[in-house]
Amino acid sequence: MDYAGTIKPMSDYNFAIKPEAYGLPSRENLVDMRIWDLHYHGLSSHAEIMPYFDRMGVERVFSLDIARLRGGGGTVSAAEAEKNAQENIALLEKEHERMSGIIRIDPTRVEETLELIDRLIANGPCVGIKTGRPLDEPVTVAHPNYDPIIRRLAELEAIIYIHSGYMVGGEPRTYYGGTRVGEAHPGHVAELAARFPDVPLICGHQGTDWELGVRAIRPHKNVLMEFSGMDPASGAVDFAVKELGADRLVWGCHAPTRSFANELSNVYDSDMSRSQRKMILGGNLRRISASIHRRKGIPVDI
Repeated sequence: MDYAGTIKPMSDYNFAIKPEAYGLPSRENLVDMRIWDLHYHGLSSHAEIMPYFDRMGVERVFSLDIARLRGGGGTVSAAEAEKNAQENIALLEKEHERMSGIIRIDPTRVEETLELIDRLIANGPCVGIKTGRPLDEPVTVAHPNYDPIIRRLAELEAIIYIHSGYMVGGEPRTYYGGTRVGEAHPGHVAELAARFPDVPLICGHQGTDWELGVRAIRPHKNVLMEFSGMDPASGAVDFAVKELGADRLVWGCHAPTRSFANELSNVYDSDMSRSQRKMILGGNLRRISASIHRRKGIPVDI
């Protein structure tokens, strides 16, 4: 992969139409937002995908797939997982000016997870973790297995991203009965937040049901809500700003499985000030990750 990780100047982009003529943000406006994207899944096609981040003026992306103990559902061997991790780490180190790295953890294997955290976060280039695997074991973030993991991450001031969703289903049918057995919903995030009230946590995917998700985490000031990976809904971010405040929201594109049009529309549809948009699109993420980035030698201008 030979992508050079520097945002190209606006003069390199001659758009066929002027976005502002259609009520859309110009690239100059997007660059001014200093966008940090928390949700990037494009490592396998990184060189092909990143020019689109340039075009949209994205300042930094967070890859959620740098390393894991095992692959999806255990289908990837330990040797293959390690080989993938080494390739991803090499790319991360090359792209450190534009990309930050997140690792996946396995809460059913606490000691191995702690070793991975020490190897790749405490003593390596990564800045945080993502939960959500394995989903076939009854260990959500509400489980006590998470306590030593969170304590270690708190010591490192690392990013803690929690895959989260309310899935309707079950018998009898409830608003969370379809959530997979090892998959957290915002209620589980709230339980963890109550045990660690001083540790910043990020509740991912707006809890899938943003009205229920926002209400579940609302009492816990240490929890931020991430908007990514779901269909845009007019009024969703307005509601979250009203209930949580703009300083508790972060943004992700979820590329390549979601588009900039999909994800940015949530923020630009909302009735808020320029300063609030800047917080949501990057300022809040810079604030909570500044310390861990600086430990890695990456300066962060909040």
